[in-house]
Amino acid sequence: MILDKSMKLIGLFGVFVAITAAAPSFERGEAGQVSKVLDGDSFVLDSGLEVRLAEVEAPRVRPGDIWGPRATQDLERLILGKKVELRYDGLRRDRRGRAIAHVFVPQGLGKEAVWVQSALLKNGLARVHTYADNRRAIGDLWQAEREARRAGRGVWTSGPYQVRFATPEALQGGINSFQLMEGKVEKASQRGKVIFLNFGTDEKTDVTAIVPETAFPRWRGGAQDLLALQGRTIRVRGYVRSSNGPSVWVDHPEQIEFIMAPAAPRQQASLKP
Repeated sequence: MILDKSMKLIGLFGVFVAITAAAPSFERGEAGQVSKVLDGDSFVLDSGLEVRLAEVEAPRVRPGDIWGPRATQDLERLILGKKVELRYDGLRRDRRGRAIAHVFVPQGLGKEAVWVQSALLKNGLARVHTYADNRRAIGDLWQAEREARRAGRGVWTSGPYQVRFATPEALQGGINSFQLMEGKVEKASQRGKVIFLNFGTDEKTDVTAIVPETAFPRWRGGAQDLLALQGRTIRVRGYVRSSNGPSVWVDHPEQIEFIMAPAAPRQQASLKP
């Protein structure tokens, strides 16, 4: 896999997992025909099993946002009425009983199956969204997302979905939603059982990424890897909450990308690819 010139794998800090060009290997799961598409990242098989696409987040269907319906339509085009095969790389069921799976659409003998997650990302109708218990396919998914972002496809033409600067001003309107934000870590500090990655000098109002102690072992070097991010420019993805300024809860390394280029000026609202 070829990385952006602005990015590289960071072995020392353990921020990235190893990424290979080959597609990830998954455990085989159920197969069946898709009887109904619920939204841009979930559907129902003819067996009645409800499936949520693993490691991606499609736009929600909500008033005034064209991207939720478009993502739903794209998923319908890809899978509705077709036979699909489920593959697993982590947690298989969520608390609602839904299958959390990677989904493939067979194309016939000798032809490569369509990986639904990758197709949605390349069309710009989903963003990568991993969880601590579902994150093995990150390299291939990042690559697919980056392709759409560079080409300006789908949601990457829309301000609310683009990469934002890690400033309170840029994240206005993004509270209580899934966002990608980028900035320089001005201060990394541990207080008790939490590490705070502060993107500004005012800890009461500026943007912060918060890492709980339970997540430290997921970094190769534990807490030291996280503290070593001070002075680095990173991209963080997750749900933005309001707690002494905008904050994102980070509990696994794949939520963080290391950016080689310096962060852009604070007054801008969103980042280009």
